Amino acid sequence: MRGVRLTLWLSGLCFLSFGVASLLDPLGLLAAAGVMMSGDVAATEIRAFYGGLELGLGSLLLMADRYGRRREGLWLVLASYGGIAFGRSIGLVLAGQGSPFLWFALATEVALACAALWGLRRLGPR
Repeated sequence: MRGVRLTLWLSGLCFLSFGVASLLDPLGLLAAAGVMMSGDVAATEIRAFYGGLELGLGSLLLMADRYGRRREGLWLVLASYGGIAFGRSIGLVLAGQGSPFLWFALATEVALACAALWGLRRLGPR
């Protein structure tokens, strides 16, 4: 059970951290990933999607642990981080190159998705 809780907390804290960073410095954060955007409209969109959505997902994962909804939380980790890893992998293949930021992000996403899958298998069928 400790590994399941750790997966939920790590996943939640990763989302929360990226969400807060996106709210505080949206354009700088994306520039670190090699994405160049400018202007208040772009900053607002990044704050909304990367900031707000990730804060919501992170909070939901922490609450899943707190309120005993660990199985559902693990499914959210698997779907969200697995989906992001899939999309990032497609992008890296199509681009034929990546940056240290992108490779680190992919490794983190794959690790969390795999940890969620492991946790779901450990919990067994309902």
